[in-house]
Amino acid sequence: MVDRGTRVKKKTFKKTPSGKNVKHYSRFKRTAATCAIEGVKLSGTGNQIKSASRKKAKTTRRPSVKFGGVLSSKARKEVWENYALVKSGKKELAQVTEKVKRYVAPQIEKVNK
Repeated sequence: MVDRGTRVKKKTFKKTPSGKNVKHYSRFKRTAATCAIEGVKLSGTGNQIKSASRKKAKTTRRPSVKFGGVLSSKARKEVWENYALVKSGKKELAQVTEKVKRYVAPQIEKVNK
């Protein structure tokens, strides 16, 4: 039986120049990008190897909106709603949840400069 370290790795078969097939093991597994707040899969970012995505233009790699490729649409809407409430004075920055505050606070600092 194969040891556990090898079992958990992804197995790929490669053909060598001499014509033999050999096994290569790697822990690499592609995963889709997830939202930093909600943890849901992000749409519009794809599930590709880094080398394949680097060959594409930045606009095809992720949506060209604020926090595109980092936050989902729902989370992005929540961030901007909290930003507007804090800016208008209807809500204190301390009342914003910690996960959202991480994205709201820098935007407020940027405006105050």
